[in-house]
Parts: sequence; C-alpha cells; structure tokens
Amino acid sequence: MEQAKVLIHIGYHKTATSALQKQLFSASDGPFASPHGEQKYVLSNRFVLPQPLTFDSSAIREQYADFLETSRNSGKVAVFSHERFSGYPASGGFDSPMIAQRLKQTFPEAHVLIVFREQLSSILSMYSQYITDGGHKSLKGYLAQIEPMMRRVPMFSPDFYRYDRLFKYYQTLFGPERVHGLTYEQFVQDSDAFVSRLCKSLDISSPQCAFVKTNTKRSQSFQVLQRGVNRIFSNNQLSTGALIPFPYATRRFGKLSGPISRIFPKGLDQMLEQRMAKLVAAQFEGTFAESNANLQELTGLQLDNYGYQLPPDAH
Repeated sequence: MEQAKVLIHIGYHKTATSALQKQLFSASDGPFASPHGEQKYVLSNRFVLPQPLTFDSSAIREQYADFLETSRNSGKVAVFSHERFSGYPASGGFDSPMIAQRLKQTFPEAHVLIVFREQLSSILSMYSQYITDGGHKSLKGYLAQIEPMMRRVPMFSPDFYRYDRLFKYYQTLFGPERVHGLTYEQFVQDSDAFVSRLCKSLDISSPQCAFVKTNTKRSQSFQVLQRGVNRIFSNNQLSTGALIPFPYATRRFGKLSGPISRIFPKGLDQMLEQRMAKLVAAQFEGTFAESNANLQELTGLQLDNYGYQLPPDAH
C-alpha cells in the first residue's frame, strides 16, 4: 500500500515558523495536514523531551497511524512541524542530532524542510525571544561562553548557527534528495515563491496563501523592563533563583508589551537596536562565512543575495 507523503519541518527558530504552521500546514483547504494544529507542544513532548533510553520510535509511529492513513486517503502531505526540532539556540542546539535521529527512526520515508535566517539577524531576534521566554541576561551575558573548557551545561554557541552542519547531517540521514533548504529572507520577499519552491520539491500543487503576520515584534525598551521582571520574579530554566518567585510572571507581564511600549520614544528603541546590532556584528565578524559558503554549495541558494556572510571568492 502506498504510504502518505511526510514532511518534517524543523525550523530554524525565528524563520516564520508560526506563519507556516498556522496558515499553510494547518489550512483545511490546502495540500498539507498537521496532526496537532495549535497544540504543537505534543511534538516536543514526544520527540524532544523523552530521555534517550525511554524513546520508542515504534510506539510513537503507531500513535500517528490513523493520521497518516487519513492523510494518504485525502492526498495530503502529513506535516510534523516544530522549530524545537532544530535544537534551542540559547543552549547551543546540543540535542539537535539526537532529535534528528529520532525523527529518522520514526519517519524514515520523510522529506525534511530546513529554513535558514542570516545569522546576525537571527541571533538578535532569538535573544529577544530568550527574554520573552523568561531569560534575564544582557546581550553580552547571553553570548558569553562561561567556562568553555568545562561544558557542564548547554549554553549559547556560534556553532548552532553554522547551518551547513545540521543540513548535511539531515542529508546523511534522509538522503540529499529529500532534504530541502529555503531562507527566511525568501519568505519575506515573496511568500508565494517560497511556498511554490517548497511544493515543487514535494511534487505537489502550490496553494494560494495570503500570509498574515502572526507574531508582533516587541520593542527593545519593553524587553529591558521584561529582563528586570524576569530576574526578580521569574523562576524557570532560563532565569533561576528569583528573588520573589511569582507564578507565570514572565507571561503575565509580557501581555502588557503593547500599551507599555507606546510610552517609550521610537528613538530609544532605535538606539538600543543599533547598539545591539553593533555588538553582534563586532563579535561575529566573518564567523559564519565559511559555513555559509558550504551551505550555498549544498543547497544551491544564492545566500549573497540575502546579506549572509561569505568569503570574498564565494560571491
């Protein structure tokens, strides 16, 4: 019996994953089917969180048997999409190879979609997300590699942003012809062309999809306040040891981002953003050029069109 066509979308973070998940992969009239809709945490619970000796790919595959059969009967591509599949940036993506192996064990027939974003932009965007998630460190503190020779716990690492390594690893697992790379910048410039390229690689018809922005960027001024709230009240994995632990403090204060952000002048936000961008540019000047050259060769993407670092001879 013919199997359902399967697509695994692993992120990266901050590459329009929410828009793709909510407006493309879960659209009832589109060519894709998503097993959990808005409740994508189920994928993390099943593929990311289990301890290595407790993961059972056969049991998980059985849990999706009905979904795969329904997808096959309806002619839809079964999509398993979660940006956590690529690892977590603040912890250096330490578990991304393990997650890749689990996905391969469970869905060996799958195609894989990996969406990249220019590294400096991605680091800044993910730092803001780190604060939204509950972190309290300054940008310098977030990027610092404390006791780099010890590595007792996962931490930020620029290796996470050397995209060619994970892309090549997925090619090794699933085969080069079934691993597809696109960029966030392509989506921003022309989402229709982005979707068309994806669908062409899967040999399916491309739907019409008018994407609506799903996540509103928080002002940097508000994030400075959020950091203070996280340090004092938040007690989670990104900010431990709260002075005054308060349940869901990060989330509750975050709901005020709209009205509070309007208090601050735009000039202050621009100054903060420029300062952060300057710091990141100085710290990672040329860091990702060789990796991007390799990625460009592996994917055929013209990364120089989107501002990615490249060696002089790779342009």
